[in-house]
Amino acid sequence: PGLPAPDALRALVAAAVAEFRARTEELAAEDRTRAALDGIGRDIWSRTVGDTGLPVRAVHAAQSLGFLRPRGASGPGTGPGSGEDAPRLFSSGAWLRLRTPFGSVALRRAGTGALGISVR
Repeated sequence: PGLPAPDALRALVAAAVAEFRARTEELAAEDRTRAALDGIGRDIWSRTVGDTGLPVRAVHAAQSLGFLRPRGASGPGTGPGSGEDAPRLFSSGAWLRLRTPFGSVALRRAGTGALGISVR
């Protein structure tokens, strides 16, 4: 199973953020508790990207850190002949790694909760 194109990954994150905002805005002010917001976040960010097993939270982290910049953006690995502008997904045991020319996001699949993301 492959990852969608970078534009599709950015659109996926934008849609997830919009859904989070819409769902939190639907709550009455007194219902916007940490537990309610965490529940909405877990529901959205725990979804996987297609059948890759990669949670949307990892793609959101990559986007937030600038790792999913559009093609032609400045940064390491984008010069002529780099040939590696598409994000790639690697796995080893319980670990997943989303690698882009701008950086990587790694997470452990089993029992990670919200703390399963590390950035290098």
